Amino acid sequence: MIPTRTVAAGMQSGIPVDKALGVCSAVSDDPAGGTSGIGIQLAGSQTREAVRSAALRTLPGAPSWGRVLATTVSLWVGRRVARLRHPRLALILTICVVVAAAAIVSIVQAGGTSSRPHAVPPGWARGPAGAARTQAATWVAGQLNSAETVGCDPLMCAALHAHGVAASRLLPVTSGTAGLSAAGAGVVVASASAAGRQDAPVLLASFGSGASVVEVRTAPPGGSAAYQRAAAADLAARRSAGMQLLHSQRIGVAGPAAAQLQAGQVDTRLLIMLAMLASQHPWRVVGFSADSPGVLLTEAPFRQVVITGPDAADLTASLTLVRAQRALYQPAQAAIVRLPGGQMALRIDFAAPSPLGLLTGGASG
Repeated sequence: MIPTRTVAAGMQSGIPVDKALGVCSAVSDDPAGGTSGIGIQLAGSQTREAVRSAALRTLPGAPSWGRVLATTVSLWVGRRVARLRHPRLALILTICVVVAAAAIVSIVQAGGTSSRPHAVPPGWARGPAGAARTQAATWVAGQLNSAETVGCDPLMCAALHAHGVAASRLLPVTSGTAGLSAAGAGVVVASASAAGRQDAPVLLASFGSGASVVEVRTAPPGGSAAYQRAAAADLAARRSAGMQLLHSQRIGVAGPAAAQLQAGQVDTRLLIMLAMLASQHPWRVVGFSADSPGVLLTEAPFRQVVITGPDAADLTASLTLVRAQRALYQPAQAAIVRLPGGQMALRIDFAAPSPLGLLTGGASG
């Protein structure tokens, strides 16, 4: 095990700097738990196959209807034109035959297309409610922590499984007078009228409108009242940490990203990750994203950042460092991407939900 040590304080604008590799960690600046700050603790590192219906498959080497018809017309015209003594009459006859052949080909193709069976969408994907289920399933598959067990009604479970959520993570929930029972599930995905608001009072995301709304909810540890107090403290800590990053000489932030940092709309894990990366190289923040639809950013902050700075070799080394993080600081995705202008950048994504208390000493998640 690599020994743990604390980075020396007092660096520029509150951003600790150290040239050694590290693992993210955040602790309170004040031993009494008053003032929040960002610290770094050093430690070791860490086809779909397309299926085509046999009824629609074309045999290898079999000519199309268009080619057969064109060959037939060509042979017929060649024989008839050779017998005609007048070139003008031969030209008119050829044009008429070609036009007629084109019309026949169009009719044959239209008939073949209309005769093909239309794919019927599955039950979970039909109507406005189906569209909301599709959006919710896409978000859960791409944004939710892969360790979360998901409670869902039968239609929603089918949608989630179709979008790649493992069946072992899905827990069919039962209906009751208070809505859906979410016992045993870390997250519940269901219609707003049956989303188990008593068992899972915290809204993570919402999709659709009216009677077709589908909500993604979770049950916080300690109950709703304790969660509200922790959320308020975490927002204040994110604002304080965001201001520290804004004053750093090693992180360039401008435009909407600066306002988002100042307002506490950036996930704590991203704030800590940016501070750690700034200890290695200077960076410029391109932007934050990956929000939670239907939820305020102060309650469900941005969980993705794109940054630029070092050359290609440094980007690769920084990517390796990011991927080596453990536990809460392990990103869901991290990759080097190319921006529209051609510049290479580092993108880091964390999964939902955002944990609370990483900067205040009461981490939960």
